[in-house]
Amino acid sequence: MDKQWFNDEVNKIDVPKKELNLTIQKGIARAKAEKPVKRTYKKRRIALLTAASICIGVLGSGFVFPQMSRVLAEVPIIGKIYSHFHDTIGQNLSASKLVTELNQQAVSNGISVTMNSVYYDGGRIGITFKVDNPDEVEIRHNSDRDFYYDFKLVDGSEKWMRAASFDGKITKDGWFGNIHINYPEKELPQNTTLPITITSIGDTKGIWKFDIPVKQLENKMINPQQSVSSEDKEHTFNFEKITVGKGSVAIDYKAMYPLAGENDLARIGNVTDDKGNEIDFKTSGIEFGREKVGNQIESDERSIFGKIPEGAEFITLHPNVRLSEKPSIQALNQKTPFEIQSTRSDLKIVVNKIQHKKQRLIVQYTLQNVDTKHKSMDELINCGEVMNLMDSSYVDKEFAPIGHVVKGSDVKVLNKEKLQFQATFQLDGEYGVKNFSLKNYVLEVEMSPYHPEKPLPSVKIQLK
Repeated sequence: MDKQWFNDEVNKIDVPKKELNLTIQKGIARAKAEKPVKRTYKKRRIALLTAASICIGVLGSGFVFPQMSRVLAEVPIIGKIYSHFHDTIGQNLSASKLVTELNQQAVSNGISVTMNSVYYDGGRIGITFKVDNPDEVEIRHNSDRDFYYDFKLVDGSEKWMRAASFDGKITKDGWFGNIHINYPEKELPQNTTLPITITSIGDTKGIWKFDIPVKQLENKMINPQQSVSSEDKEHTFNFEKITVGKGSVAIDYKAMYPLAGENDLARIGNVTDDKGNEIDFKTSGIEFGREKVGNQIESDERSIFGKIPEGAEFITLHPNVRLSEKPSIQALNQKTPFEIQSTRSDLKIVVNKIQHKKQRLIVQYTLQNVDTKHKSMDELINCGEVMNLMDSSYVDKEFAPIGHVVKGSDVKVLNKEKLQFQATFQLDGEYGVKNFSLKNYVLEVEMSPYHPEKPLPSVKIQLK
């Protein structure tokens, strides 16, 4: 995994604080039991699949009952399952009887799981399943709304890990799971079967194997062949194909970046219909690979939005670019004040003072030439909160282990008009560091979050 890519992905995440505590609790429980994994929970949660190992030892036999698949004749139950996860694509397709029902059941370690349904529309696969006997599931961290699970998708490669997001809901009708996969290839082959192996439910390990049949619904293809560039000509979108599905729309485009912005993110911020109404956002920036072509970087990408209203004559795309910049690494024992200059703009961070007080490190700094028209004070505070302290011996490593890094700080405003701030790092505690010294630790300053989105001209796509 590329560290710069990881930093950029984290910087664009909007974390729902009310849901954060439960997610942390689930993550801690899993971390104590096995190797670190990546878990994604909707809604608005990170879109990454767990990297759990296939080999989990002899945990009990698992088996799958014969599969029966059919297009639904009666859909209220399936539609209700999708509603638990706010999956509007699944709900709309269920209402139109376009979701395929699955009666695949697997049993392992006394726990029965049944795959309920699947759809593929506009580049997105949606799957639901039910835990048939949840009272038998071992779960140490109880919740009356959510449950957690791990699984392997296809071959477990990073391509598939990054493509999936998932959630588990406890409802009065039972325990239901929902898996979303933004299909990581440009085209879906005919008669595709998607292997899924669930490896744990709560704290009960097992092997629940399924082969999910996936079929593309009928859709409409539009080849607009329209291009739009930023005012400075550094970034270009070539819109190549629009797939209008039954419940969603997939927008395929080629993004072109300057070499200095090889990790920039070309995204479609929103899509509106011919009445100016926004189409539901699903995901933006699915990438099929970047490569250097001449003096620029080219990337084939896809964004997915919800259902276009019946009768709409056109949609309008609103693209933007998020600038990326490598973190700045600064020695803590250098003389203050010192400046940190952005490599992508005239933004400057002046570090005025660094103080080590017992188990706290205090950094006072001033922002210069920051775009306050497009960055609010809260956003600037958040930018400072992602600064890190790191053991200098891990600077060139992919990640620093616990005990050698302090991730984030508490930031307060000293002078709003002068854009002066103070960041405080807690050096002790569970997530503190060992043997801290100004000589052996460095300040890692994330620069990317300070850059506002670069808007590009909107693009009108005729549907009729």
